Amino acid sequence: MRATSIVLMTAAAFALAACGDSPLQSLGHRSSEWINEPTVPTTPPVTVGAPTKVAAEDLQWVNDEIVPESLEDVDQLIASIFARRQGDRFIQASRMEIAAVLPDVSFPGEAPPGAEWVSSQLVIDNDGSLSADPTAAFGVWSAEPYTRSRSVAQMLVLKVSTDPETASALAEGEPASCAQFAERATDRCEIIMVGDRDTWQLSAAGGSTLIWFDGPYRYELFARSFIPLQSIKDMSANMMPLAELEPITG
Repeated sequence: MRATSIVLMTAAAFALAACGDSPLQSLGHRSSEWINEPTVPTTPPVTVGAPTKVAAEDLQWVNDEIVPESLEDVDQLIASIFARRQGDRFIQASRMEIAAVLPDVSFPGEAPPGAEWVSSQLVIDNDGSLSADPTAAFGVWSAEPYTRSRSVAQMLVLKVSTDPETASALAEGEPASCAQFAERATDRCEIIMVGDRDTWQLSAAGGSTLIWFDGPYRYELFARSFIPLQSIKDMSANMMPLAELEPITG
């Protein structure tokens, strides 16, 4: 029996020696690989057939539930909107109300992937008169508005101001200049062409803003830094009358 044990021990020693100078060196190495975090590929996978934009008709407007008594008398409509104010000049209003107060105002016909909801406000000063700068504001959200923080869920903000004087001066040949928006907090300003119109592109750490004029209105479209610049260029190039943007039906 003792002889058999000696033989087995001798055989084991030869087997270990055959594995190299340090046969136990790698013990535990494989288990450490299981403990470490897995390596995440730096290139995201491409999802075949993933949408590259969301049609405006598919967005849900959180204020569509507001049904005005009448849209005929604009002054009375503004007064009724002002009556629902809760301390802020930016007052929740439906798209029907905004389209009635601001004839020919436009909204992008598309939004980036992930967009689902729109918030909408008219801006009314403390004396009950419609504000000129801005006059209306829209937020594009990836979640129902105000259920998550703006920094997380609010993807874009579109502000519309009533600025017929500047629009007229530009139409009459006044050159477009970054000096016109020098007071804005921005790291960089340049004037680009989107379609056939001059467009101001303001860049900052938090995102990019495009500014352009159409009719009496000045549009300012801000997108957070995770939205590709080309997406907001496409949005500004594909505006549609708000009055023609039909609510989705269930």
